[in-house]
Amino acid sequence: AVGLTSDIDKGIVDRMRSLPIRPASVLVGRSLSSLIHSSIGILVMSLTGLVVGWRIRGSLADAVLAYALLLMWGFAMIWVGILVGSSMRSVEAVNGLMFTTMFPITFLAKTFAPTDGMPHWLRVIAEWNPISSLVQAVRQLWGNDVPVSAEAQLPLHHPVLTTLLWTIGITVVMAPLAVRAFNRRTQQ
Repeated sequence: AVGLTSDIDKGIVDRMRSLPIRPASVLVGRSLSSLIHSSIGILVMSLTGLVVGWRIRGSLADAVLAYALLLMWGFAMIWVGILVGSSMRSVEAVNGLMFTTMFPITFLAKTFAPTDGMPHWLRVIAEWNPISSLVQAVRQLWGNDVPVSAEAQLPLHHPVLTTLLWTIGITVVMAPLAVRAFNRRTQQ
């Protein structure tokens, strides 16, 4: 979101659009570079985890699937970022919006604390949070599973499928909205 807003503000997108390329190639390039950037972050985090004692205890196929889920989630979030970056007029506005939404969403999940001790209404929200299913899925696939109680919501009982559905759903909804917002912003 920040990179796209900055590119639009600096005129980089205008220069790219003046070239004999398809208009969509600007977004494809931005999304692929963001995915590569995300992959580097995942690699660094994995290597750091291995250094401090984290281990993948699942099969190689499960480990690959876990990393694929992370990349799919990253790709879905890139489209959210493109939508926000195309809709907001300044890098500061993008930073403010992204921080004030992503920070609580990340903490209102099964990421850092178990949901069992939460009040029921909060637990339901946290367990339906797509980040909770992503976290549960990669923990399961890496063989570092934290079992869920029988009372847990459906996404935590089927986290891999739920994460696949969330990532596909978010991408299918956000990509067209992002393309429309980008076209509206850059064709003014």
